[in-house]
Amino acid sequence: MKQRIFILGASGNVGRELVSQILEKDMKENHINPSEIVGLANSTSYIFNSGGISIPTLENISSSREWAISSFEQGGIPYKNIGEILGLIKGQGLDGEIIFADVTAGKDELLHFHKSVLLDSQNFLVTANKNPISLFTQQDFNELTTYARRYDTNTTVMGWAWILNFVHERTNGIADNIHKVEWVFSGTLGYILSELEKQEKSFSQIVRDAKELWYTEPNPWDDLNGLDVARKLVILARYAGHDVDISDVQISPLVHEKYAEYSGEDFLNKLEDEDSSFTERASIADNEWKVLRYVAKMNNENGKLLLEVGLMSVEKNSDLWTLAGTSNLALISTDILSEPLPHVIKSRWAWLEVTAWAVRVWISKMLPAYIIAS
Repeated sequence: MKQRIFILGASGNVGRELVSQILEKDMKENHINPSEIVGLANSTSYIFNSGGISIPTLENISSSREWAISSFEQGGIPYKNIGEILGLIKGQGLDGEIIFADVTAGKDELLHFHKSVLLDSQNFLVTANKNPISLFTQQDFNELTTYARRYDTNTTVMGWAWILNFVHERTNGIADNIHKVEWVFSGTLGYILSELEKQEKSFSQIVRDAKELWYTEPNPWDDLNGLDVARKLVILARYAGHDVDISDVQISPLVHEKYAEYSGEDFLNKLEDEDSSFTERASIADNEWKVLRYVAKMNNENGKLLLEVGLMSVEKNSDLWTLAGTSNLALISTDILSEPLPHVIKSRWAWLEVTAWAVRVWISKMLPAYIIAS
């Protein structure tokens, strides 16, 4: 049985990589459940064919951003509201047969779309987009995650390491209460700080290098402000059974908020003002046999929950010190897996190939649910 997939955000970097991987690996007839891409959308238009979008079109879209944009301009159907896509699916008699993959960075409109897929249709959705389950209310989160068989969020947070499943099972499956999490899960910030540790380049040059390597968002402030880390921490805390919002997280940006007003080359040039400070911090940490890491913490002791993200110094013999480059690592202490030997989850960073791979993994797990629903 084929999986019919509709990709939201198909002209973006992850979307194009997802198209490429499905083309190469999942559309073969000898695949255990071959995939068929029936729809693609960007922020303004969509391409749809109930029998499957042609391979030449998919190849064009996956080849480059320029070709992708051109394909949507020439063959796409404009829409005013992304909800129109769900109406299209129902009109084609495909309700209950589509797996949507959200690899956008959308906010309000995607929250509404996610809810519509789950509440107003029988279709499925795999999301790499953290916003719908982190930036909105606990009630919104509860409404979405109630439909676990049709809605998968694992790719939002270390999806290739299954950390949300681990946390959810401890909390809801075996009542192994989670007391503490220390987490380095920004590949971007991990790279910047591990390069700084070498004391070979200035802070601003390392950020510049990271941007050129595509390790950062187009505007690096979106990484340095700590909000992406905070969103992941909110998702983790909610899966651990806590009623929290993004406002509950104490966020200490890696650099001061004054840099938010700059972008492009101006932002990178202005960061040079931080070079001497970061060089000094790295040197002091090294003299104390420590290194700098940007850490997210969830501490749940004596009935009081503390959520915070920020820069800290860690001992060189600690698990967090062992990180290099863009790797992610979480230390989780529970009733059973307690300190000084907490559970360790370590994984690679979610660059384009890995994120697209994780989305495909969770898409493949939708098939049994689809058979039952049919």
